[in-house]
Amino acid sequence: MPNSKPSPAALDFVRQLADQAFARSAGAPLINGNTIDLLFDSRENFPAWETALSQACDSILIETYIFADDAFGHRVREILAEQATKGVQVRLLVDWLGSWKAHMRGFFKPLLAAGAEVRIYNRPSLSGGSPLGRNHRKLIIVDGAVAFISGLGISSRWEGKPDKGGEPWRDTGARLCGPVLQDAIDAFADSWASCGEGLDESLRQARLNTSRGKVAARLIATTPATANLMRLDLLIASFARRSLWLTDAYFMGTSTYLTALQNAAKDGVDVRLLVPRSSDIGWIATVSRTLYRPLLEAGVRVFEWDGPMIHAKTAVADGRWARLGSSNLNLSSWLANREIDVAIEDEGIAGKLADKFLDDLEHATEVRLSAHRHRPVLSRPRQRDYQSLLLPKPGAAALGASAAARQAARIGDALGAAVRGTRTVEASEASSFLTIGTALLALALVSAFFPYLIAGPLALLLVLSGGAVVLKSLGLYRARWKKKRQPPGTLGPPTKSEDKPPADG
Repeated sequence: MPNSKPSPAALDFVRQLADQAFARSAGAPLINGNTIDLLFDSRENFPAWETALSQACDSILIETYIFADDAFGHRVREILAEQATKGVQVRLLVDWLGSWKAHMRGFFKPLLAAGAEVRIYNRPSLSGGSPLGRNHRKLIIVDGAVAFISGLGISSRWEGKPDKGGEPWRDTGARLCGPVLQDAIDAFADSWASCGEGLDESLRQARLNTSRGKVAARLIATTPATANLMRLDLLIASFARRSLWLTDAYFMGTSTYLTALQNAAKDGVDVRLLVPRSSDIGWIATVSRTLYRPLLEAGVRVFEWDGPMIHAKTAVADGRWARLGSSNLNLSSWLANREIDVAIEDEGIAGKLADKFLDDLEHATEVRLSAHRHRPVLSRPRQRDYQSLLLPKPGAAALGASAAARQAARIGDALGAAVRGTRTVEASEASSFLTIGTALLALALVSAFFPYLIAGPLALLLVLSGGAVVLKSLGLYRARWKKKRQPPGTLGPPTKSEDKPPADG
């Protein structure tokens, strides 16, 4: 029998193809030479942020969904105001919806008075874009030399309620240094320019540390309708050979993604999903539970976090690939929002995230098809079981061709699956469907007895959308008129200072 073990040249070719697929799907190249430190929960992330911000010498760039008017928000605002007074260039971009209370209360006025620049992403206006697309990123860049990417907002909410014995929210972040910083700055600059004039050239260059690390990473900066991370998540679900462990705060996977997870589990991949039991957005947890049954039937193990809230968005595959950041496994993150994540190809970091995932399972309850929630018999696999997930199975070389064929089929299914029809449900999902049905009936009653409560917001949405389209058309007419008046031989429309978009203070 001929030896089916692939040659080094064949393996190198496969690796090149995989890297090309990842780069094109994510819209980001793999960058070597970085240093990345994992930070868990507010206990590690918040002190690291405050230290870096306090030590800033040149610039601070922050892009965040939530900047709250609370104790931690005040601490960060004081640091930023003090640094701006010292001459540090502070640029802050916050989402209107995520930080609307702080914005309406004038929370950012002290920063403006200190010399910082503050911009609000996608605030309501007749000329604005879709009200659904938000800036959900959590990005901090200090002096162009260190960046923080995470799922944590600038809010005391992540610290829990220590005065009442409440535990901090479970979340994950990272501190990055190295060449990947340039992509982080470019991502911030793109968001900054979407709200006004472009970022100053003096702030657009990363400062690379002399001591380079050894971690390979790609920075995935999602913008509305690009679906970069969605394609990458589908590829990872298809390429995973031994394990795929997912933690997600607001899981509402599409039919295509659910199919990819099911096919991976049926093919022998150890697929596990950890989600909140008690969520800060309760209806999302209810909808998530309606998705459990097909996953469980395919062999996916689903766990619900026992604590107050798990807000992390992480993935670990085969103990060597990991992802973390702001993106959830749902359409809002994949298609509508600005998100930022880092995908890491390093066994050391992936191993740490895998260990943390196993530790999290000790504080979670496994969901079973029996419709009764029981503690898993073995939440944390024995070390030899965990190691077996990272090593080739006996006979894997002899079965290489058939395994490759199955994996190719999974990749094809994941990338080409269409939305499928209805499915039967189990008794365990009764409470979820009762909640959804009751909410729909309540909405029907409200619309019947108080139609203006429905008609008013709908009319406002139509006015905003229609006005935005009309203004867009007028802008196109204006551009066409200016183009007709353009002198022959010029390469572009005439530029005047009044044509530049105003800075958003």
